[in-house]
Amino acid sequence: MGLIAREIEAAGVPTVSMTSAWDITEAVAPPRSVYVHAPLGHQTGAPGDAEGQRAIVRAALEAGLAIQRPGQICPLPWRWPGDAGWELRAYTPEHTPTAPDGKPNRGSSPARGPRAFAPEEI
Repeated sequence: MGLIAREIEAAGVPTVSMTSAWDITEAVAPPRSVYVHAPLGHQTGAPGDAEGQRAIVRAALEAGLAIQRPGQICPLPWRWPGDAGWELRAYTPEHTPTAPDGKPNRGSSPARGPRAFAPEEI
């Protein structure tokens, strides 16, 4: 999607990508992205939750307007409803998707090891 978003932007149309895969989005580097902490394929929220879905899409559009740095990923404060059972099935114990503050945990990954980021990158 990042490649398509860059081409659309080159034609003069602003874009914002929605992701629940921070590392993949970071590697592809679309012009502007929002991160939603949800199972893959559910970036706009839970099925049947029209009100929640509208809220997420509104937040994504607002963030898209506010993002100033190309390639920036803005985490949205929304959380998948219910327990964290989906996380236990989707992530290994070595790779926790969120830090204690609720932001994406990009400190380490079993595949890449420790990483450091400045606060303005989050």
